[in-house]
Amino acid sequence: MSDWAGELTVGLGWVYYNGPVGDTEFHQHYAVQICFPFSGPLHIETQTENQIVENILVVGSNVSHRLSSPSPTAQLLYIEPNLVRKNTARLNMAQMAVLDLPKTQMESIKSALNIAATERGPNYGRRIANLIWPHNSDCDVFLPIDPRISQTLANIEAAENLNLRLSQVIEGSGLSASRFRHLFSAQVGMSLKSYLLWTKLQRAIQSLALDNSLTTAAHAAGFADSAHLSRTFRRTFGLAPADLNKNAHFTTRNHGR
Repeated sequence: MSDWAGELTVGLGWVYYNGPVGDTEFHQHYAVQICFPFSGPLHIETQTENQIVENILVVGSNVSHRLSSPSPTAQLLYIEPNLVRKNTARLNMAQMAVLDLPKTQMESIKSALNIAATERGPNYGRRIANLIWPHNSDCDVFLPIDPRISQTLANIEAAENLNLRLSQVIEGSGLSASRFRHLFSAQVGMSLKSYLLWTKLQRAIQSLALDNSLTTAAHAAGFADSAHLSRTFRRTFGLAPADLNKNAHFTTRNHGR
């Protein structure tokens, strides 16, 4: 496997990668994968399809596939399925979809992808998705967040140990467990369980970017060991954390939106 030696931008519920494609074996992962053609035609395969396309390609969650690119680099957005499920309701996300978008829309997406990493905010991945499916650009992830949920997010970010029980998370919120789950999902765009997983993965990648060992990164993020981190990482993104280089950028979270 060649090195994924490109630039990695990590946000809440999404990861954007720009660089060489390293993994060309069949694999599947939890995140929805959006593939952009701006660096050259994309070669995508599933167990039943094999094609080269020059448009945006969307690979559904847990779809077995492999991707290579005739060009030196590829631009890929991995995103939490719940963040795009509303937008992709009309697509068969059990497999993959090729999007034939108008030229002006493609230019807007290309322009957004090419901004400097330091200018990408915490909602960058979701905003790219909303450029692809603009009819849902008013989705609730961009609404002002409830102060109780905002405080919960701040508490999670400050926690040294991310293996939190629901009772610990909702303490002080004044909400019942069922009400909290509903409000959290509606405001954040994903379940608490998914949010905690993405936060752990983000923390692990940040530790690896500091040249820490896989074991150190796993413990820093709350995984049992390096094997647990590697399994989770591969299941989410389709590659191992050891495949990444150190060119990672982390967006600053803004709990108040």
